[in-house]
Amino acid sequence: MRKFLGRFLQINSTTVGLLLTAVMSLVFMTEPAIIQRMDLLISDLRFLARGRKKAAPDIVIATIDEKSIDQLGRWPWPYTVQAKLVDRLSSYGARVIAYDVVFSSSDTSGGGESLRALKAKLAAGSTPPAPETVAAIDKAIADSDHDRIFAEALKRSRRTVLGYFFHFSADSIKHLTEAEMQSYLNNIRGSKYGGIKKAPGASLKNIWLPKAWAVESNLPALSAAARGNGFFSLQPDVDGAVRRFPLIVKYRDLVEIPGEQDFLFGSLSVLTLERYLRGRAVFWIDTFGVEKVAFQGRKRFFVPTNSQGEMFVNYIGSVDAFPTYSIVDIVEGRKELAPPEAFRDKIILIGPTAIALADLRVTPFDKAIPGVAIHATVLDNMLRNDFLSEPWWTHMFTGSSVLLLGLLGTLLLPMTGAVGGGIAATIVLAGVVGLNQFLFSSYGWWLSAAYPALTVIVLYGGMTLYHYVVEEQQKRFIQSAFGTYLSPKVVAEIVSNPGILRLGGERKEITAFFSDVAGFTSVSESMSPEDLVSLLNEYLSEMTDILLRYDGTVDKYEGDAIVAFLGAPHPMPDHAVRACLVGLEMQETMIRLRAAWRERGSKELYMRIGLNTGPAVVGNMGSRTRMDYTMMGDTVNTASRLEGANKEYGSAIMIGAVTYEQSKHAIEARELDLINVVGKKEPVPIYELLGKKGELPPQKMKAVELYHRGLVSYRNRRFDEAMGLFGEGLVAEKSDNPCKSLVKRCERYMVDPPPKNWNGAFIMTSK
Repeated sequence: MRKFLGRFLQINSTTVGLLLTAVMSLVFMTEPAIIQRMDLLISDLRFLARGRKKAAPDIVIATIDEKSIDQLGRWPWPYTVQAKLVDRLSSYGARVIAYDVVFSSSDTSGGGESLRALKAKLAAGSTPPAPETVAAIDKAIADSDHDRIFAEALKRSRRTVLGYFFHFSADSIKHLTEAEMQSYLNNIRGSKYGGIKKAPGASLKNIWLPKAWAVESNLPALSAAARGNGFFSLQPDVDGAVRRFPLIVKYRDLVEIPGEQDFLFGSLSVLTLERYLRGRAVFWIDTFGVEKVAFQGRKRFFVPTNSQGEMFVNYIGSVDAFPTYSIVDIVEGRKELAPPEAFRDKIILIGPTAIALADLRVTPFDKAIPGVAIHATVLDNMLRNDFLSEPWWTHMFTGSSVLLLGLLGTLLLPMTGAVGGGIAATIVLAGVVGLNQFLFSSYGWWLSAAYPALTVIVLYGGMTLYHYVVEEQQKRFIQSAFGTYLSPKVVAEIVSNPGILRLGGERKEITAFFSDVAGFTSVSESMSPEDLVSLLNEYLSEMTDILLRYDGTVDKYEGDAIVAFLGAPHPMPDHAVRACLVGLEMQETMIRLRAAWRERGSKELYMRIGLNTGPAVVGNMGSRTRMDYTMMGDTVNTASRLEGANKEYGSAIMIGAVTYEQSKHAIEARELDLINVVGKKEPVPIYELLGKKGELPPQKMKAVELYHRGLVSYRNRRFDEAMGLFGEGLVAEKSDNPCKSLVKRCERYMVDPPPKNWNGAFIMTSK
């Protein structure tokens, strides 16, 4: 090691620069996933820097929103509602009506089966039914056929395009039988896309296009009645965001038919635009894939795509960039809220925006945008001829940039020094980002910024670090920074492997620990400062020893409170279990301490603990002269709230749902309640930690079982029944504080019940 280090120190700055340039060139050629993710993030920032755009006036969204669900009932609605919607939009003069929804199941809400059974029963009777009775039943049966009513509305409209969706992975089709998949495929076989021009030698079997494993399509009667059928499936990038939109998909038929194994199907947006502009999109296929997409018709233009027929979505904003109207207002003919002229000669996209329907996607402008807004954006890009493209020379340009920036940095940085080099690197970095943004905003060119920017950063950082011997400094820093609040074993491991510690914030999964002394204010007021400090030091020393024994990290002491966490900086897969064992051992130790305090006439302390597991930002935070290794995030805040929530239930250790799930094999616990803690909108389940697995006394197990039964009755608003079960729990275990708490709450709710839309959660009003 010493020999290698000596040889390294003899290398000059130019050699280091050339080596780093070669490394970055190799990274560029291998295209690691982390750099791709960085590039995707930068691409999102480009949209935000460019800002929002005004949408084309041709597109309107009819939304399946919360308002419509409240007034029309739970989704899916009867197909008679869809028929009325299509009729209404058609009468308003909509040019195209496109559904970003699939209708794969028959609507049985009309009661047709019951009517047919009634007719058969009457026919089998001894006395034939009257003709008018039979006629009335036949009419009722016809009126109950909602599938037919919807199909007739689609046929009358002569302007509707239905959507269906593909499955792009084997895991997503496990719920489908082979017969179902074949039936769905047969249903869309007639919508096989015909706008294909193949170059000599091109084969649909060999080109690389998005490939579907299965399809879920509409009912055959609906598909046949519509004027077009297109898929609305989206494939997000590795980070979950949708940036590319497939205009065409290749489907491999499951039944081998000679000469007809490969099928190409067009997207809902393509089919919709063809109807709107009365034209045809032609996909030119060569041996490498899609060469170009040409739209021919009343309006002619080219759609730039990659070789897989995917278009880069040029986002203009969120769903509010387009005019939106609630479907209930359209169906009910509320012209003041949905004026007919708003739909005349427009493309009407029908799709869900209600959060409960979960058709939400991630885009640069929004972390939860309805999928229908993405289809609207694609149509807007085509109508305004406002596209993003990845030029053919992109890869060569990026590679040349990496090489050029590396060579320039190698020549110039050794002459500037650390400060001057930092200024120069910042200027070059700003120039790279600025040029990339200019080409994106002005020309719609989708170029990589991550590789050139990373080359500048790596070159400056590597060549600067070369001039400093940091290893010993790093060891001394770790020992001084962490020795006071980490166990010696963890400190030794970090010193030998500093890679597990990253200065600054790092997102990790941890278990946050908060403890507090119950009634500490009254205890402190009744003791002298000297006695109080002595008592606190004894208490904190005992508790800290337990925490460090399980490799926990002390964040801080706040008077009598201990803030700590397990899972960082030393990674441990069982941090949730360790945290639970820490809490149990602390409470056992408190029993021994209280006995000792009683013997010497001192005050007795009782502690409450809150544990919560989840992601948090952990790291050294502060200034150059003063920093703390601490944790931040929602997981941490919730742990603090759980510690305080113990007061409501009289519990000693309260844990969150994730902590329970990760440690339930090693502990005994019970679900206490569903609560809305201060600072959080959504209710969270809470659990009481009772002991180690298999060590619960029989009477406690009986009380827990009765409590769980009572909780079911309580959540179903049977408060009298619940109170009885909680009371039985107190008979089994007189000291069961949660049973006492819930008995009082049931008494209160029997007098003043919660609202009808109560979800079973208890709202905490204090921290």
